[in-house]
Amino acid sequence: MKFNNEHSLYKKNGFIIIDNFLPDDLYKEIVDIFHKGEYEEIKQSINDRYELWNINDKYFPSVDEKYIANFWGSSKVSHDLKVLNVYKEYIKPVIEFISDGKSGKGRHQATKYNKNGKDFLRAHIDDYMGYIGYVMHFQKETWKYDWGGLLQMSINDNIETILPQPNRLVIHNHSWGLPHWVTPVNNWSKEDRYTLTGFCIKNGIELPKTWISRKDYSIF
Repeated sequence: MKFNNEHSLYKKNGFIIIDNFLPDDLYKEIVDIFHKGEYEEIKQSINDRYELWNINDKYFPSVDEKYIANFWGSSKVSHDLKVLNVYKEYIKPVIEFISDGKSGKGRHQATKYNKNGKDFLRAHIDDYMGYIGYVMHFQKETWKYDWGGLLQMSINDNIETILPQPNRLVIHNHSWGLPHWVTPVNNWSKEDRYTLTGFCIKNGIELPKTWISRKDYSIF
């Protein structure tokens, strides 16, 4: 298995980054699917969500704040057979390896963050969605520092910042309860931010109710 180093880094740091993940021809094909897809706007505004995430971190939003998020989802892209195969043939084996074979069912969604400064995720914790999460980026352009759309995580009082570079897979350990967020994509960016975002639960665990709440999710 060629991901021995990633296995160690995942256990040590709670996340890993794998660049140039998919074969070039396949990557270009999936990028085309994502960029030509039709997306519907998803607005989230939840008054009591930060009560769920009441953690001992003075920099994390307080319980009286409202969780809000804005992005776009595509059920057609999410359910595309070629996109589903990317998970089955490429992403799933890595997750199974770094989780020591404990991973069970997964679900993903195809998402788009428009370069309008209005699409983002506020800080949140995804341990209730699954114990492993992943983000696969499908960009055409090399992403620049100030384009926005940054995935940021708080780990051991440090902020890790991950640029959405083309053909980059990010896997993080949600069982660590890592606060993370996505910054707005700025209007001077050369393209929108496209991702395949997913979660896995452990073997034998009942599907979370949040997994069956939206039509743009694919469960497998």
